Amino acid sequence: MTEKLEAPPHLSPSSMGTYNQCPMKFRFSKIDKLPDEPSEATLLGNLVHDVCEQFYMYDPNERTKELIVPLFAEVWESGDWINRIHPYVRGDKRIRQFKWRAVWCVENLWAVEEPTAIEPEGLEYELNGELGGVTLKGFIDRFSLAGDKLVISDYKTGKTPNPNYGDDKFLQLKIYGSLAKVLGVGETEKLELLYLKDGVRLEHNFTQSDFDETVEYVVNTKKAIDVSCETHEFETRKTALCNWCAYKPQCPAWS
Repeated sequence: MTEKLEAPPHLSPSSMGTYNQCPMKFRFSKIDKLPDEPSEATLLGNLVHDVCEQFYMYDPNERTKELIVPLFAEVWESGDWINRIHPYVRGDKRIRQFKWRAVWCVENLWAVEEPTAIEPEGLEYELNGELGGVTLKGFIDRFSLAGDKLVISDYKTGKTPNPNYGDDKFLQLKIYGSLAKVLGVGETEKLELLYLKDGVRLEHNFTQSDFDETVEYVVNTKKAIDVSCETHEFETRKTALCNWCAYKPQCPAWS
């Protein structure tokens, strides 16, 4: 009898998304723990998140556009980013372009909100707990208060998604809003996606229906993962996203 595979001790919005996108990719990453090299886009997002976190630690009256360049330089040096991006971003020209894109994204905060009006209650706030009996872990980029309700904000450095696509752009934040509720962090009123590359903000009012549907999604995903671990059956789903998958050389769909 084949031994049951060990499921991860906790799930995150991204790992559940990976399973529902391609179960085999989930197995390679979360069960077999094969290395997944970062892309330039991933590194850019991480750098922008680091700068935004530090930016909103400043007092509101200090949050000016003139702060961005020296703050960026400080984060770049203290985070040893020149070595973190090597060898994924090579050559002086590409490194300059990489840095310029990061600064551009941070400066676009002014296109989506008034930074001096933001009063963060949590930055890179870690959530650990159970939703529907499923152990979850995640990090909220930023949350603030509107009255006694939470506003959860998430920075994005990719393209603003096509509204005609059927996927739920707010699913990750719905999971955070649901988890914040059961952990007693607070009731969520609004979710915000801040697309800094394009200077676009998308908003969604969080409802009880969102909470109920999110719990159902988490429970169903966990059940499906457990079945896959027991049967060793992890479906491969070939899509255009395969071209950016680190596991394409190992994937039976491409062998």
